[in-house]
Amino acid sequence: MQPLEIIESGRVIAILRGDFGGREAEIACVLFDAGVTAVEVTLNSPDALGTIRRIEELCGDHMAIGAGTVMSPDDVRAAADSGAQFIVSPNRDRSVIETTKRLNLASFPGCFTPSEIVEALDAGADAAKVFPALSLGPAFIKALRGPLEHARLVPTGGVTPAAARDYFAAGAWAVGVGSELVGGECNTKGWLDRVRERAGAYSSSARGV
Repeated sequence: MQPLEIIESGRVIAILRGDFGGREAEIACVLFDAGVTAVEVTLNSPDALGTIRRIEELCGDHMAIGAGTVMSPDDVRAAADSGAQFIVSPNRDRSVIETTKRLNLASFPGCFTPSEIVEALDAGADAAKVFPALSLGPAFIKALRGPLEHARLVPTGGVTPAAARDYFAAGAWAVGVGSELVGGECNTKGWLDRVRERAGAYSSSARGV
């Protein structure tokens, strides 16, 4: 399947930001076992490109692997060389979108307004990361679905499992989830079990709508 199809099958993008002590590939396996089919590694994390490469080698056949916090065309090219399949940014930058599409990757730029979403899609983006979603809420997504019924919207930022359910009901295509899913000290006892439990809750929210 293509990255968009893989993401759509699970509808949850797990965001790995920060230092996980080299356990990122292990985390990706736990997430997949719990029904999460996409992982985004932010480029401001330690050894982000190496992490993307390791996860892609281990999970690339059945998970969509992306790079996040991508701010320039050079970032896009570096992420592509490391095996990233989709590119996520906190902002809408036409040069980043165009470079992403030239390299045949999926493009998810960050947007906050209807105008930004339309401009991003017109530039070739595959979906709009609606960010920060915590400031907008599910009602905003529902309102957008009227005039932009075909737009893939990915609320990101402060999305809990309960909020995810509301976003899906409002018409979100997927949700992006960071510390709410994989936050906390990764070396504490039972941490991966807690990640698995939270991932299951997000997957249930996606299946329940």
